[in-house]
Amino acid sequence: MKKKITSLVLAVCLIALSLTGCVSGGDAARNSRDGVARVLVVDVFGDAYLGSAFGVGKAGEETDTFVTNFHVVNISYEGNDGGIVTLPAAEVYLLKNNNAYNPVSGINFAEMISCDVIYTSEGGYPDIAVLKASTKNTGRVALPLLPEGKTLKEGDTVYALGYPGTSDSFEEGLYGGKLLGLPEDVTITSGVVSRFTTSSRFGNTRLIQHDARINHGNSGGPLLDKRGEVVGINTYGLGQDTSTGDENTFASVEIDYLWDILDDLHIKADAGKSNTWLIVLAIIAGIAVIGGAVALIVILTKAKGKKPQKGQTGDGPVISGEVRLQGTVGAFAGRRFAVEEGRPVRIGVDPGPDGLRFPDRTPGVSRNHAQVLLSAGRLTVQDLGSTYGTYVNGQRIPANTPVDIKMGDVIGLGSDKQTFTVTGKGGV
Repeated sequence: MKKKITSLVLAVCLIALSLTGCVSGGDAARNSRDGVARVLVVDVFGDAYLGSAFGVGKAGEETDTFVTNFHVVNISYEGNDGGIVTLPAAEVYLLKNNNAYNPVSGINFAEMISCDVIYTSEGGYPDIAVLKASTKNTGRVALPLLPEGKTLKEGDTVYALGYPGTSDSFEEGLYGGKLLGLPEDVTITSGVVSRFTTSSRFGNTRLIQHDARINHGNSGGPLLDKRGEVVGINTYGLGQDTSTGDENTFASVEIDYLWDILDDLHIKADAGKSNTWLIVLAIIAGIAVIGGAVALIVILTKAKGKKPQKGQTGDGPVISGEVRLQGTVGAFAGRRFAVEEGRPVRIGVDPGPDGLRFPDRTPGVSRNHAQVLLSAGRLTVQDLGSTYGTYVNGQRIPANTPVDIKMGDVIGLGSDKQTFTVTGKGGV
């Protein structure tokens, strides 16, 4: 009997793997090159500069909306008084292919797509710009973004994609070089996350520090995780003197900033989706193939008769439209996080890979402090047995009991120094 059970489990696992596939981080990065485009800007003096961008919208479909860096479309010069003057580019383009520039005939604008800059960061930070192309760049698609509230960890593998100018040098011929612009010319460098920091040098921007090499021209390209989700925007490199051991350190702007910007611009973008349900479906399919249909019927029957969680009143207000948790005071102040139907949002110092993770030793916040859930149009918050409690509009709620909440309610963790407000898509 034991041998039969072992064989059954092995068969189910093999079927699950065959249906879900085993896609590596390198494969995900390689398959994401269609989401990257090369940017050419012309300044007020007629000089041209280059950068990278990535598409946003419905993941995997052609798009006319691209994200890059503020400093790609705004050029800085040294003024007559020695100060720095920053001016917006006069023209912005996306390259269609490798024919946009010829060393003999020069720039060919017919092989480019003109863009409007519809957003740039106020004051230059967090160094983000959004472009609207006059037409879709054939074959260039939107990439999925890291879901709001989901976090990376130190040591996670990341991949930097873009068009460094050094790649053009490999293509130089007798009469000079050309500008590479095809998806297969996108470079991929890999590394690991070193740490997370809020950089006072760069406008108190939240950055992902890593060692995936970023060269000149990569600015504005995507930083991907092993699932192919955009986790950051490639922006900075510090340190250049290798003779003294001063190797470059690289940093990308956290993608949470972009979610807020797209919300404000009313632009829909797809988040990456976990393959958990694919695995579940694959296992169910394996059970059915092997002959375990009876077990499946039992599972479905139990699920159908499942009762609401204890403590859920069921008479709270029905929430319509999109829901956001907006940090109003404390570590997440000014940031918004989506609350998706049926997907719990856990909050704490160590809430798991999909939770809102507070800095270690945040006063009043427990490791697994609270959970917010939108289910069948009803929104609840549940204290998960925290030390200092969870509060709704200043009133402490009972532990381990879901409590109905509505738009405008304020959730406090441990005190009024770490709070979120329940809002719609546009925020407070």
